[in-house]
Amino acid sequence: MKRLFKFSFVGAIVAFTAMSLLGLILVIGALKSLLNVEKMVESYDPSVPTTIYDSNEKVIDLISKEMREMVTMDEIPDYVKNAFVAIEDKRFYKHPGLDPIRLGKAILVNLSQGRIAQGGSTITQQLAKNAFLSNEKKLMRKVKEVLIALEIEKKFSKDEILEKYINEIYFGSGFYGIQTASKSIFEKQASELNLPEAALLAGIPNRPSYYNPRRHLENAVKRSRLVLKQMKNRISIDQKEYEQALKHKFIAEKEVTKNFKEDDFISVIKEKSNRDYIKSPEFIDIIEKKLFELFDENIVYEGGLQVYTSLDLEMQKIALETFNEYQPFKNNPKLQGALITIDSSNGYVKSIVGGKNFKDGNFNRAIRAKRQPGSAFKPFVYYTALEKGIPMNAVREDSEVKFGKWEPQNYDKIFVGDVTLLEAMEKSINIIAIKLLKEIGIKEVIGTVEKTGAHMDIPKDLTVALGTMTTSPYELATAYIPFPNGGYKSHIHHQNFE
Repeated sequence: MKRLFKFSFVGAIVAFTAMSLLGLILVIGALKSLLNVEKMVESYDPSVPTTIYDSNEKVIDLISKEMREMVTMDEIPDYVKNAFVAIEDKRFYKHPGLDPIRLGKAILVNLSQGRIAQGGSTITQQLAKNAFLSNEKKLMRKVKEVLIALEIEKKFSKDEILEKYINEIYFGSGFYGIQTASKSIFEKQASELNLPEAALLAGIPNRPSYYNPRRHLENAVKRSRLVLKQMKNRISIDQKEYEQALKHKFIAEKEVTKNFKEDDFISVIKEKSNRDYIKSPEFIDIIEKKLFELFDENIVYEGGLQVYTSLDLEMQKIALETFNEYQPFKNNPKLQGALITIDSSNGYVKSIVGGKNFKDGNFNRAIRAKRQPGSAFKPFVYYTALEKGIPMNAVREDSEVKFGKWEPQNYDKIFVGDVTLLEAMEKSINIIAIKLLKEIGIKEVIGTVEKTGAHMDIPKDLTVALGTMTTSPYELATAYIPFPNGGYKSHIHHQNFE
């Protein structure tokens, strides 16, 4: 029974492959005379980076695939080459550029799952696509890919093809080629990689974002174990090498202790990506995230997109200088902070500082840090009072008050007696803000905040007058827009960047 099933499965693969290849072969035959593959290869045009501009059309940064260092096959260990062959194309040295068996299996898997769950492209086809073609999912693109792959196989040896592939393949975060990826992730030459590191890197190109070891180390390690298993199955490594490699540990650089020493059994995933962000890494992080939501990664890194943003580089420079010169930061190295500037007339972010010494990928405190706004929330209480017809020259008593077990105090623990609301707001008197909130109603104040377009989870108790909820600098700045904007909130769609 088992033999019959195996025979049927192989037969199905052959049948599906034959049917799939038949149409492709016919199309190739018809187009071969029309497409000059040699000319296509000779006229290869390098990818064009995405350019990001500020509001005055000054270049903020480039997102490019040009972060690449070439390496020859002689410079890297055999297990690095074998790792890529094992996981990407195990019959690489046997097929002529196309692998009918792999294609047939992929077709069956995709048909059974009702989606594109498995690809059938060989290393040669991937090289053809990455070096010469786009990622559009059209028959003509696939035909060109096949033609170029066959031409590549005619012109180059298998080792030459593998060398070009390893130097061309994309590893995420703008890094192309094994040398650049190795330097970025492990801070070592590709020639210095050990077997577990080679397996981890070989697993990334399948899904660069998902297997990014900086963001998804668990996913990357799991994938590397699959690579090692495939290498063992191909007898690229023996059982002992396989078991030792499985025991190898990978840790993120931020988890490294002071006395830690890297050895042959532990590899550190470096935190920095070596991207030379100077002008506004926190802003570029946001732009990149949005671009990846809208476009395929290859389009972002190779498609020549031109992105015009709201940032003002001159304002950004001043904001950064002001932030870094803030005396409390100088006096206390552990103190952190954030800064964000929004144009109240349209809601555009003009400058942003995500924290001290902010680098690519750091926690952006300007949009993600949740802190209590404190007295910065009080203007919403006073504005709501104005809307309800209570003038700012109205007098209220600043005196002791108690709500259940809560006995709020002023900052200086002094009560001044009768005071106008305007003076109370100027001096940020806690007691007046609390009494006024009780008078006008918490629900009314929450409604005022909601009208601004900001998103805050405001508790329904009197401590709200003292700003006891948590919010980000970005949300608080958004909520403030109506104050300098004649009472109008931003007309653009408000988006939470978290």
